[in-house]
Amino acid sequence: MERLIIDTDPGIDDAGALFWALSSDAFHIEALTTVFGNVDVDTATANARKIAAVAGRSDLPIWKGASRPLVGEPHFAEHIHRPGGVGFWEYPDPDPHAEVEPDAVRRMIDTVMSAPGEVTIMALAPLTNVALAIKLEPEFARSVRRIIYMGGAALTWGNVTPVASANIFNDPEAAEIVIQSGAPLTQVGLDVSRSFALTPDHVRTLWESRAPMGLALCEMIGYPDRQDDPDEMPEWKTEGMHLNDVPCVAYALNPDWFTVRNLRVDVELNGTHTRGQTVVQMIDRWQGVPNVDVLFDIDAQAVADALTASLTAFGTTAD
Repeated sequence: MERLIIDTDPGIDDAGALFWALSSDAFHIEALTTVFGNVDVDTATANARKIAAVAGRSDLPIWKGASRPLVGEPHFAEHIHRPGGVGFWEYPDPDPHAEVEPDAVRRMIDTVMSAPGEVTIMALAPLTNVALAIKLEPEFARSVRRIIYMGGAALTWGNVTPVASANIFNDPEAAEIVIQSGAPLTQVGLDVSRSFALTPDHVRTLWESRAPMGLALCEMIGYPDRQDDPDEMPEWKTEGMHLNDVPCVAYALNPDWFTVRNLRVDVELNGTHTRGQTVVQMIDRWQGVPNVDVLFDIDAQAVADALTASLTAFGTTAD
């Protein structure tokens, strides 16, 4: 059983990944840490509480982290996830008056350093919290079991600029710190996430199962009531539910669903048109020392089937 801290900014796609991780017996989830990204950090923290409650894990520690990138201002994604971050899902915050200290970085450090080589960081969000942990604790990168991060693009285009993915673009300096840290790294980028979605048939199965987590995901995209609305998430209704973070969980469960190459990755920090790009050296002639396992290709059908099966089988109701 792999020990995980999941760093997250929920986010509909985060919700799909978190529901799968929380419904799996392959992981012992130590805590959720939150960070700005899809929404501000306070909204992300409230959404993490909601997701944990629906998964029957209101006991799960949730630690609030960074509210802004190391440099510049955050870029939220309310145009995709709606102002509340979880689409059309209406679920009450189980502890709306909770006063959560922004101590995620310190707690992340303490957890990793108390069990060197045992705790994995699964980062579904901008890498600010992880970078701060690496900078504050010199042994952190050598003590973490591995870091699986969602972000980057090697052979595909970006989703916030022509070359940059959202999580990297939201804090390029943090991403560069993490990627050059020497920690064991896996990049789960747009090369695989772009090829993955829950098909309309999978969405229908989740809805008809009446399982709490499946229902929640469907409600986030307005299924079935808003399926005829051409202005709200139209591609999610025709192509299926795009959940960019889900392949992170899939890789941790079964790396055979992916093609993996160990390559050199750097983050562009200064380019006028390329800031936030992950520069991946695909051929040996550039002489870059490999530092990241980069995922290419995904058995999207197998991943979608496994996620759907896990959520429909997990019938725990909210606490």
